Amino acid sequence: MSADRLPWAVRFRPRTVADIADNREAVNELRLWLRGWERGIPKERAVFLHGPPGTGKTSSVHVLAEELGFDLLEINASDYRTRTRMEELIGRATTQNVTIFGKKRLILFDEMEGVSGHEDQGGIAAISDIIKTTRVPIILIATAIAEDNEEKFRPLRDKAIAIEYKPVPTMDVYAKLERIAKELRLDAPPEALEALAIHSGGDLRSAINDLEAIARGKGAITVEDVGGLGSRDRQEYTPTIVHNIFAAKTLHEARKAINQAYINHEELFDWIYENLPLILDDKADLAEGLEALSRADIYEKRARSSSYRLQKYMFNSMTGGVAFSRRRSEGLGLRRQVTTVVAKLGYPQSAFVFQETAGGMMVKPVKYMGDDWRRANEALRGLGATWVRGGNGWAIPYLRPPQLKWRYIRTYHSRRKLQAVAAKVAYRCHVSSKEAVSEVIPLLRLMYKNKAMAEATTAWLGLEEDEVDWLKG
Repeated sequence: MSADRLPWAVRFRPRTVADIADNREAVNELRLWLRGWERGIPKERAVFLHGPPGTGKTSSVHVLAEELGFDLLEINASDYRTRTRMEELIGRATTQNVTIFGKKRLILFDEMEGVSGHEDQGGIAAISDIIKTTRVPIILIATAIAEDNEEKFRPLRDKAIAIEYKPVPTMDVYAKLERIAKELRLDAPPEALEALAIHSGGDLRSAINDLEAIARGKGAITVEDVGGLGSRDRQEYTPTIVHNIFAAKTLHEARKAINQAYINHEELFDWIYENLPLILDDKADLAEGLEALSRADIYEKRARSSSYRLQKYMFNSMTGGVAFSRRRSEGLGLRRQVTTVVAKLGYPQSAFVFQETAGGMMVKPVKYMGDDWRRANEALRGLGATWVRGGNGWAIPYLRPPQLKWRYIRTYHSRRKLQAVAAKVAYRCHVSSKEAVSEVIPLLRLMYKNKAMAEATTAWLGLEEDEVDWLKG
């Protein structure tokens, strides 16, 4: 099949380590483990890669196998569940570390979460026995290895190094989409790519699939095309889980909320932190909730450095600890935040109509705002608001996704201009980029208030028109 007809997620998948978006530490740890086999059979004969979909787990295995000269035998574990089928498939492959062509062998068990239930316990046991005697490296891949899967995977966890892959940062997703659009000569405005990146929730593969869905056969896409995708049913990012945690009356209820669906605990932590001031609007409750989160953060760091079993204390603090902090709060935090933002914009409260809805609040301007609409839109989007076409107002949910991504998106282009100007200043002035940012650029902004000095400096530094506009702005 020609490259043009391949699905874009396949066509643009990583070919080298440099192509892998983020998760550099995880990839480097995997590479070091594989290189360790050059000195003989290591103590840990397997690694367990885990993390959300679309974060590069399988791709990094393929790339490193090619880079280090391994012959990769890839097995979908969910298709070979029982001991009998597993042994028939593997045969003597694990005892022969070199193929008949002289290449080193590497075995990958993908989609390990599919090996589940009583019928499949033989499959888990078979893989565990294979790891004990294998003379070739074995890699296991699953989305989650804690919580519901903890007991099931315990025989494997005790014999394998766990390497976590995290959701791909929004800006890395954006950068990858931007490169794809450029290669395809697709007219894709930054706002559309930003919306796709945010919509992906850290799943790079789904972002590429979404781009293909709205762009294949077309020469351009718009923000409206992205809006037409609808909300992906991403259980790990659903606010329902967060709501159930805040509403829990017992520790069992709070922990059960996590077990209802897979959710990356770092993403869950950000969700809870973002919504804590909305639910715990009493200062004493909020202080207690933040204290519970800080304990969870401490346990998480200790779990990484010592034993993953400490994660249960982390989950207890970030779920039950937060839920039990809610004693005097009335849940008015969202309204207070909205009215505070409106006041900071310089508007009287009478300039807007505030309506409570089942899912949050509607904020509608009383009259046409003209050029002020953009300023108000930017401020309210910082609270998770979206403009409702036809509704003539902003919808703000009670529980909102972490807004750090949006804040980074909002400053992304400005930061890119800063980096570009800093690089040129550093080169011409023989200083570091850090010095250029802190010492020189503030002076340039003052110099650009003088037209003659601005023209001479632009020519000397070789600045582009958009970089000049950024300095003047």
